[in-house]
Amino acid sequence: MIVRVAECGRASSVEYLAINCWKHSAVLTNFGGNGDGKKMKIKAFKSAIDHLSECASDGGAEPIVPPGKWLTGSFNLTSHFTLYVHKDAVILGGQV
Repeated sequence: MIVRVAECGRASSVEYLAINCWKHSAVLTNFGGNGDGKKMKIKAFKSAIDHLSECASDGGAEPIVPPGKWLTGSFNLTSHFTLYVHKDAVILGGQV
């Protein structure tokens, strides 16, 4: 199955191969993030998760981490969430 993601009328979309997907998804790059491996992206993670929290109970939600090195602090995924990490993405944790 190929999932084409375009969330909330944003202009960009990304295609990912998926075995199972939730009803709602959001790509971190649509929330100001980039996987440059240089600066913390906690704001992009938090914004995407906050956005999806509004609709997660209606069919589930999936924040998508695209390719790159993503520096972030801790974040919380609650019920009805699955974190999708692209095979070429790395999440590096640090203290905020």
